[in-house]
Amino acid sequence: MTIKDANIALLRLFADGLLRSYCQWETFNATCYDDGVIVITSASYGRMRIGRCLTVQYAIGCMADVTDDVDRRCSGRQTCTISVPDGELFSLQPCRKDLIAYLEASYKCVTRKSNKRLIK
Repeated sequence: MTIKDANIALLRLFADGLLRSYCQWETFNATCYDDGVIVITSASYGRMRIGRCLTVQYAIGCMADVTDDVDRRCSGRQTCTISVPDGELFSLQPCRKDLIAYLEASYKCVTRKSNKRLIK
């Protein structure tokens, strides 16, 4: 196995439905290789919980399910990036606008042949 093959296998492992947080000034970067395309499995934007992006228990729990919005922008493509903060997602979240929000998203890669309806 080459280094490239190992890196691709590792990316597939981490990209296959793993929920990850993207803090302010970070970028959600979904990538599928070979014949794969992105399918967004979930996405939320707001102040979901204490963790890597939020370290103080203040205004926790305000969030919007933005799965459809991220799906519209990313699903069916081989690559997709969304920078945080993102104007479109920011406008959808119900938190006070002076508070820092973050994106939580997961996706998986499927082959184009098994999901032709997803290709945009």
